[in-house]
Amino acid sequence: MTNRHSFGYLLQDIGLVILLFCLFAGAMVVSYSEKSTMFEAVIMLLGTFFVILFSGFKLFSLSLVLAGIEVTFYTAYRLYLFLSYDIDIPLYSYTWILIPLISAAAMYLFVSGTNRLELENDILRRQVDELVVLNPLTKLYNLRSLYNDLNVLAAYAERNQMSLSLMIIMLKYEAELKSVLSRQNYELVIQRLAELVVDTVRVEDKTYSIDHKGSLAVILTCGKEGSEIAMRRIRNRISERDAFSGITDKAIKIEVKMASLEYEKEIYENNMILFKQRVENELQYDV
Repeated sequence: MTNRHSFGYLLQDIGLVILLFCLFAGAMVVSYSEKSTMFEAVIMLLGTFFVILFSGFKLFSLSLVLAGIEVTFYTAYRLYLFLSYDIDIPLYSYTWILIPLISAAAMYLFVSGTNRLELENDILRRQVDELVVLNPLTKLYNLRSLYNDLNVLAAYAERNQMSLSLMIIMLKYEAELKSVLSRQNYELVIQRLAELVVDTVRVEDKTYSIDHKGSLAVILTCGKEGSEIAMRRIRNRISERDAFSGITDKAIKIEVKMASLEYEKEIYENNMILFKQRVENELQYDV
């Protein structure tokens, strides 16, 4: 991977050096042109800029076509003057045959090196996203980890004849909170909610952050009665007067919707997505 990055940077450096050299050569040709050829030199330099511009936008085919047209017309124009009016062709005019084409190639090298690095960075970013199982805001495990752990714990509960339940907690009026609070305060609410839930449930119960709206999921090693006790404790903790104090200057009241279902092997088997969806459906009854 290091060699690939080095090769990409090398392409960028080579392309950039050649491009700067072409621009410098074009500028020198314009500055040393006679008054009679100054206009055509400026036109050729502007045409070269357009060639570089198209290459910079990754329109390489169009850039090469434009460079070819520019060189062809300039060559034809100079040959016409020479053959029809016996006007000598200045030595520096020959550079305009090479500068547009070389500039297009140099810009292609520079952009292709950048593309290679961007592609590698995108691949690495996707790999990191797939591997990361922690929510960066709440520092809790995310939805991917929830599904993995549900499969493992469901098999463990079945072998040991234990009960297993899934609780989901969602913010009420989430859209209104997001519009009223600043982004920083809204994130503080999500963090505080996660902290309250983690502090309230038992140590052996696992809490997960399952979306960017502050929704939480808790895997409980208990049945329906134990889940109801846990939900009452969480609701009481969230309803305390100082639960969300210090986030804003004014007191804010945060309400949540909660639901829980016990895992049943005969219904869900290994379909943990269906299990989670059934729990989410129960949230509509918590008004």
